[in-house]
Amino acid sequence: MMQPFIRIFEQRVRGVRLIEAVGILLAVGMIFWVCLSKAREDGDVKQLTDLDSQITEQQSQVDALKVRVAELERPARLEQLAVAYLGMKPVSPTHEAHIDSLAEISQQTSKPVAANAIVIPANAPVAPAAGNDLISTQATGTTPAPTTPVPPAAPKPAPKPAGAL
Repeated sequence: MMQPFIRIFEQRVRGVRLIEAVGILLAVGMIFWVCLSKAREDGDVKQLTDLDSQITEQQSQVDALKVRVAELERPARLEQLAVAYLGMKPVSPTHEAHIDSLAEISQQTSKPVAANAIVIPANAPVAPAAGNDLISTQATGTTPAPTTPVPPAAPKPAPKPAGAL
């Protein structure tokens, strides 16, 4: 039973044992496979380096945008814009109402308003275009270019009650 198995190891092809030829072919195949793996790994390392540089560049862009957002959201800037374009002002500390007078105040100030009607006074300032806000115009010493206001949408007619003709 062992004889046929041992003959495989002793069989020769052109003076070289068959098992040695198979071993050499396997070793050469493994060396070739390792070289290909290393070449693919080098390509992957270059790709990862490129991706890392792109990530770093985009992270710096994100940081710059965060700084810009923080600059635009400054409370003093927003207060200036609210005063200049909306006519808003801080509430005085003496502006108070008592609970007993809330019903009267509500009745005096409540007025029915159409759902889609937006009233824009003729003398109201127009919102600045992108890049033409108070901060950028004060820094450069220029005045913002005027833009035309958008007219309000016409109010929709009230829906008819159910069953009406």
